[in-house]
Amino acid sequence: MVTLYKDQHIDVATVQKTKPGNTVCGDGHIVFQSSAYTICAVIDGLGSGKGAHLSAEKAIRAIQDHHDEEAEQILERCNQYLANERGAVITLLRIDYKASTVTYSNFGNIGFILYHPDGTVEQPMPKRGYLCGRVQKLSSEQFRYKPGSSFIMYSDGVEQLPKVREYSATAKAVSEKLLNGKFYSQKDDATLMIGNFK
Repeated sequence: MVTLYKDQHIDVATVQKTKPGNTVCGDGHIVFQSSAYTICAVIDGLGSGKGAHLSAEKAIRAIQDHHDEEAEQILERCNQYLANERGAVITLLRIDYKASTVTYSNFGNIGFILYHPDGTVEQPMPKRGYLCGRVQKLSSEQFRYKPGSSFIMYSDGVEQLPKVREYSATAKAVSEKLLNGKFYSQKDDATLMIGNFK
């Protein structure tokens, strides 16, 4: 399934695929847009099936309930909501339009790459582990973006990354190519998110 999110600052396309044979996806994502900021997150519940799905849903609820907090604080809320659940790995972005910054906060193997118009790239290393209510040392990094910058986020069910500049979150036909491309594992849930700054 392709989901498109658009406003005057950014366009985002997300593809989510359920592991073959399962009825629910253990991955989740959220894009929360306001006039001042956008929150983007990709979540991978541990394992697959209903338990993973429930963990992903709990993390999404935490982000919905606390979207107005800073990135690290939101990630800590996710950790709290995941107590007594299977657990999840998460990458969360808080995009501030006034400051033209992307604040990246991560725990676990959800990849993130920020591409700049001049060809330079930011690719922070994800932390090892997963969130499940245990006390964790959380952190964040901040990057500046420009009009024409773009990003990609992906769970470990994405086996091959598309060339992000060949795809646009603004064109549904191109997004369908993302859906049908040969990027995804047949042995896992997969989520791929591409964002383009205007």
